[in-house]
Amino acid sequence: MSRLPAGVAFLMGSAWLLAEASARATASIHAAAPSARWRVVEQGNPAPPSAMRTLELAPAPRSAIVPAAAGPSASFGSTGAGAGAGASAGAAIPADADVLAAPIRPPYRLRPSLSGGVPTGFVGRWGDYFLSGSAGTPGKLRDGSPDGSLNLGFGLGDPERFLGAEVFWGIGSIRNLNDNGAFGGAVGRLLVRRPDLLVGAAGGVVEAFSYGSEANPQPTNGYGALSVALPLRPADPVFQRVAQFTAGGGGSSFAAVNSSFQTSETGVFGAAGLEVTPNIGVSVGVSSRGTNVNLSWIPLRDWPVFVNVMAADVFSDTPWGTVGVLSIGWGDSLRTGLTTR
Repeated sequence: MSRLPAGVAFLMGSAWLLAEASARATASIHAAAPSARWRVVEQGNPAPPSAMRTLELAPAPRSAIVPAAAGPSASFGSTGAGAGAGASAGAAIPADADVLAAPIRPPYRLRPSLSGGVPTGFVGRWGDYFLSGSAGTPGKLRDGSPDGSLNLGFGLGDPERFLGAEVFWGIGSIRNLNDNGAFGGAVGRLLVRRPDLLVGAAGGVVEAFSYGSEANPQPTNGYGALSVALPLRPADPVFQRVAQFTAGGGGSSFAAVNSSFQTSETGVFGAAGLEVTPNIGVSVGVSSRGTNVNLSWIPLRDWPVFVNVMAADVFSDTPWGTVGVLSIGWGDSLRTGLTTR
């Protein structure tokens, strides 16, 4: 069979809406009112997810204004330290030739994933959506043949006011197209929304329903996750360097697998991630099924394109062995994204 392992296929695509919701689900929490030079449009994370913001340049006076950052670091509240930092950042600087000649670069529309390739406690909201394609190395199985997956998902509800929900669909093999599809979903809520702290809780099912001639139906088992995101440099109006931590547990989809492909009934997982730059994030995820290391890159400022490079099961704890995964996708919002501009 050419199908990628079910857990790997989920991590490559479906995890974007789950993992990146730390960026999307917190986008309505503003650090400060933007200056007259910017119009901020929120996108409901990885990510994974899953803080997608567009910035429109408007006529500005003869002064330089430091723009506010995008994403969770700019979404930690409208009062307190974050607001004070934003207010001082938006103050006019006396004009001179060097300042006026310096380019003002807008923030990135997306934030990098900090999920470590495991589900998080953040979910999206109505209008959020993603689509992605992934390619994976063979690992120990699949006769040395690489394969890939296709994934898409969308959000419902509002995790801040009540509950947010997500539905995602994945095709586990491109070589045998749609011979092994699966649907999943999640529900979550933002529990804490402060200038210096965001906490979200979510639960869901990775593969609620499988289909196709190569379907590999799993016992219906869910998961629960709690995630915390906090800025390490809250006074910085441009780049607050967000750190994110996740802990959770679930059924056999997250349990250890022996050489006979037998699993236990339950498993646990956790992750830690850090923004290295405004558009690059690194994260590590650990579960009963192995360890993942993920590098997330947002290549373009004005387009919601994401690139994730992940080593899944780096210590070869499963029969599939270490698998390298490259994912490229698009994550936007029907409410406030490019489609409504």
